[in-house]
Amino acid sequence: MSITGIILWPGWHRLISGFKIKWNAHPKRLNFDVHKVAGVVAAVFFLFTFFTGFCWSYGEFVNPMIYGVTFSQKQAEPVSVTIAGKLPLGLTEQLKTAQAALPDGGLRRIYFPSKPEEVLTVSFKHPQEDQDYGQSTVYLDQYSGKVLRVDNSLKMSLGDRILNSFGPLHFGTFWGLPSRIFYVFVGLAPLILFITGFVMWRYRYRAKTVVSDSAIQISHVRSKLTHN
Repeated sequence: MSITGIILWPGWHRLISGFKIKWNAHPKRLNFDVHKVAGVVAAVFFLFTFFTGFCWSYGEFVNPMIYGVTFSQKQAEPVSVTIAGKLPLGLTEQLKTAQAALPDGGLRRIYFPSKPEEVLTVSFKHPQEDQDYGQSTVYLDQYSGKVLRVDNSLKMSLGDRILNSFGPLHFGTFWGLPSRIFYVFVGLAPLILFITGFVMWRYRYRAKTVVSDSAIQISHVRSKLTHN
């Protein structure tokens, strides 16, 4: 719908007027202006949401393509080495090890393993990062506490940086609080487009009905004149 809306957008003929809303115009024209402006602005961010969601859903196909195009090397997935009869290490000890791997990072999230072979994942945020949730991660063996991998957002490959950009684009956190507030209105855009689209259809339906009734009346008058 976003693609067809962009193609049908009337602003391609006059770009500047395509982004104008005549607030003092007739309700029919005002409704049309709100529809076209809200549609073209929201469509861009709808495409961002679609593209990033698509890439997440089909990561097994998309990720290798991104790494290949950017000539980036994908890191191997870390795996915990199970030790018979040994329980996972305590969280306090694990966090100390993770913090030592990224001493400048602030703790943001902890992902606990749900299977014996999975790892403990700890996410941090560098002071230089814009995203509140942080994009630096330490992967630990849940039994030995060994650091298996460190993803430092300040030293990532181009492919990893592109993949990390999907989250901010999808959820609207790329400009902090302003973009989050803006995404609230982007989320309401489908409702606005539905209402304004229905009103546009209603105007056209009424116009066709009036023309049809006029044609019938003219036909009856002509018929009477012919018979007379």
